[in-house]
Amino acid sequence: MAGNYLLGSILCLALVNAIGAQVMEGTYNVTEVCTMVKTGTQLGSIESCSSYYVCTKSGPVKQSCSAGYSYNFRAQNCGPSSQVECYYGMANPCSGKTGSNWVPNVNNCQGWYYCNGDKIAGQGNCAKGERFEMAAQKCIYGECPKTDGNSVGLSLVNYCSVVPPNMYFGSTHDCNTWYFCNPQGLQTQGTCSSSAFIVSSGVCGYDTAPGACDRVVNAPVPTTCNIKGALKADATTCGNYYVCNGEIYVLNQCPYGTYFDVDSSNCVTRKLAVPQPGCNRCQYATTPFVNAVNDQLCDTYYYCQNGNHGDVSECPSGSYFNEADQACAPLAGLVNYTPYNGACHGAAIPSGPPKPPGPNSASTGSKAISSGSNAPSTGSNSPSSGPGSPPSPSKN
Repeated sequence: MAGNYLLGSILCLALVNAIGAQVMEGTYNVTEVCTMVKTGTQLGSIESCSSYYVCTKSGPVKQSCSAGYSYNFRAQNCGPSSQVECYYGMANPCSGKTGSNWVPNVNNCQGWYYCNGDKIAGQGNCAKGERFEMAAQKCIYGECPKTDGNSVGLSLVNYCSVVPPNMYFGSTHDCNTWYFCNPQGLQTQGTCSSSAFIVSSGVCGYDTAPGACDRVVNAPVPTTCNIKGALKADATTCGNYYVCNGEIYVLNQCPYGTYFDVDSSNCVTRKLAVPQPGCNRCQYATTPFVNAVNDQLCDTYYYCQNGNHGDVSECPSGSYFNEADQACAPLAGLVNYTPYNGACHGAAIPSGPPKPPGPNSASTGSKAISSGSNAPSTGSNSPSSGPGSPPSPSKN
């Protein structure tokens, strides 16, 4: 019995190490925001002034400042707490203050506290259509900035409360949307005239660039469950999965470049993983056309754009879709393709007569896939700057 328990513990530990849970602070999804910024960016915490996160390729890594120091997300360093403006996790936001001044309510961009020395002497909200501006020490016209998440409970009401200023960063809802934080903490947003905002370079580009739209995901609301530790694949995002905590399924995310494999209940490299049927294989794709999950003939594929896929198409009868070649290939090669391409796991050459082509099948006259009008025009990434928006790629 002890041996079985030890084996189970080892297996659970291995699974946790292989597929990490998303880092959450209330409704602030730190893991998600890390996909919106360049690798190496540091993000502030909304639970504690002494904590911060470093965004790595495998997700956020939590760090802490030394005793007596607080994290300054604007300067990206720890400084003496008396010199850092931070109000997160403080029972008394007036602590350490001298004289009379106003400080923000961090859970409501319209909210403020009035400090008389280090005592709270009053609190309230700015009028409708106004928000509190700490630097100006007054209410100013403007709506509260929106984030890609919701705002129930402990929440991030403004990305510019944790993201450093003077940098462009992306959205998880739309591939060509960008955000920008000015030094005063004002959050602005816009869209690229091209098909994608490239997080790694901070410029506008095209969705054909490797990983350009990997951050764009659509996660369904978790359902209730009662078996603690039970795993469930995400129906729409191949790199996501759920773990039951005994009451509800909690969203988790596989490491960068991997999908949740429904056969092994583990995270496996994108090419080898056997994903949930119907999930979006445009995530982490490096080619414009990809295999749809198909365990019958491996003859379906779709075009990737802005991190999303178009309608499913079929290869001509007697052929399968080869993602590496970006073409429909003779069915005889399927036996060597399926062992190394999990999207087609279980597919085999049929023994009966060939089936008639489907309504969206490719022409039998040409086996090579042509992107046609669906393919965005390509261009160099030499930016030409424009005021108020990130650089756009110049066209050849």
